[in-house]
Amino acid sequence: MNRATQQGFTLLELVMVMLVIALASAPILGQFTNVATSLQINEDIQTAVQLAQERAEGILADRRTLGYAAVPAGTVVENLAGNYAGYVRTSTVTVIAGGSGGCAAGATCKEVIVSVPPAEITFILVDF
Repeated sequence: MNRATQQGFTLLELVMVMLVIALASAPILGQFTNVATSLQINEDIQTAVQLAQERAEGILADRRTLGYAAVPAGTVVENLAGNYAGYVRTSTVTVIAGGSGGCAAGATCKEVIVSVPPAEITFILVDF
């Protein structure tokens, strides 16, 4: 049997191919940790937005059912528990003078800011 008729790869060739594949895949594998971290950050942001929206809808429901006066000015800080431990929800209601800050002249307004870092929802309640 001569060398020209033999088929296959030598051990050295196989080691070289494995080395090239290993060097090429190292940067790609490093991105998997970045993806996992990014997914966790996005999940935290989405949860914060949902918690802020939940409180904002509660304030709007109070306004609709109980009236404008049922939403008092001030700040309420909630340290959430259970599945939402670690989240802090802050609701701030500020009275705005008519004709300023987006409040129509002759109206009474309250600016509501609901914050669950990193999310924040701002809206204005109006009493004509």
